[in-house]
Amino acid sequence: MRYFKLCVKLNHHFLIILLLLYGIDSQGFLNWLFPNLKDPPKIEEKAPKFKYKGCGVATSKQTAQRRIVGGDDAGFGTFPWQAYIRIGSSRCNMLMSIFELIGWKQCWIERCGGSLISRRHVVTAGHCVARAQPRHVRVTLGDYVINSAAEPLPAYTFGVRTIKVHPLFKFTPQADRFDVAVLTLDRNVHYMPHIAPICLPERGSDFLGQYGWAAGWGALSPGSRLRPRTLQAVDVPVLDNRVCERWHRANGINVVIYPEMLCAGYRGGGKDSCQGDSGGPLMLERAGRWYLIGVVSAGYSCASRGQPGIYHRVAHTVDWISHATTLA
Repeated sequence: MRYFKLCVKLNHHFLIILLLLYGIDSQGFLNWLFPNLKDPPKIEEKAPKFKYKGCGVATSKQTAQRRIVGGDDAGFGTFPWQAYIRIGSSRCNMLMSIFELIGWKQCWIERCGGSLISRRHVVTAGHCVARAQPRHVRVTLGDYVINSAAEPLPAYTFGVRTIKVHPLFKFTPQADRFDVAVLTLDRNVHYMPHIAPICLPERGSDFLGQYGWAAGWGALSPGSRLRPRTLQAVDVPVLDNRVCERWHRANGINVVIYPEMLCAGYRGGGKDSCQGDSGGPLMLERAGRWYLIGVVSAGYSCASRGQPGIYHRVAHTVDWISHATTLA
């Protein structure tokens, strides 16, 4: 006979729930405990008046302020395709709905970024979700300041129906190969001023020498466990792959940058994506529309000299990404 005690502080009172786990149907227990709760919860999004102008159009033009590493607060709605992804522990699956209600964070073992590309699909890094089960993943759209109720428009959280990791994805001691995945959400997304998809680039597009933006809620300094609550963004130039290799080797790092990878950053460092930004977008604006050109993948440090960030190159696998959105 096994017992599990869960103590939570609600309205300044302690509620002790004693769960008898042995011999009890877990879903039946949850239905009894919370008769009005369904997992994943079905939320009716009441969209404000909004004229959708196509992919890659941000309605907010707020200017960034100070701070990702060396970056800035992005501004509410500046990147309406930005997704906040949480991957839960399998041991917590039975009680995940309860933990979501009470805000218990220990069940989330991984936090990543992502990019909305359609009403039902989000692109993220393969290494974020390669070992995850769809029922353990939650995707939040429209968030700017995490866990804030004071934003101009609300955020919405979705369950995940399917996870499609690129068939050539491979964990490696260096940057992971073909580090991209497509998540199918459990319901359609209603586009709003702060929730809209980003465009995909044409196959083979080259962005060498152009400045892109990386965004996320990752660490503000290398090795830091502290994470900002406010979405951060940083501008970084796209580099030639061979230049990226030479810079790394000058620092004693023998890395191979394969064709499906892309590097972006400064030789002197100072600006970069960091831990917790994985899966998030590297994006570039052309003629008033934003394009997803990279997915945050790897880096040997954050914003260190001669160690630019390594991204998955979306233009290399855009055909697979587009096909993945048609399968479910």
